[in-house]
Amino acid sequence: MMSKPFVESFFSPVRKTVLLFAIIAGLAVFGMIVVTVIDVILRIFRMGIPGAYDIVQLCSLIAISCALPYVTAVKGHIAIEFFYHRFSKKGRFLLDSFFRILSMLLFALLSYRTILYGLQLHASGQVMPTINIPVFWMPWLISLSCMLVFLTILYHLLNPGKEMIKP
Repeated sequence: MMSKPFVESFFSPVRKTVLLFAIIAGLAVFGMIVVTVIDVILRIFRMGIPGAYDIVQLCSLIAISCALPYVTAVKGHIAIEFFYHRFSKKGRFLLDSFFRILSMLLFALLSYRTILYGLQLHASGQVMPTINIPVFWMPWLISLSCMLVFLTILYHLLNPGKEMIKP
């Protein structure tokens, strides 16, 4: 088994990155609010923000993908408690470990596939329809988020019953 100082030193930058992503997610939500409010007000005067829909869509992607590692780190996901209580303590531990390993495999696969998708978008030169921002980096952001979720689940697997970050 790995020593606690090694585990903590390894996961310290991961923890800081997860917190940074949470801040970015909050700023993206704030950006959606600002763009929407300004666009609605300007539409009263028969104007609007060109590409407001694209900007809100972009901010939504950023908010959701950047919030996922934080929600995982604080164990904010919904758990099916009544299902777990039907098992013994050892059974719950084994079931939880199995689902964590399965989740890690899923997020590793998602991370890999979104990198490949981003490479395809980069090669095609695809941009957002009205504001012409390249979109290749969006799957890469999702990939990075999936990698952070993978590492967060690994932390929880190595430290059962402990949140990576206190909410």
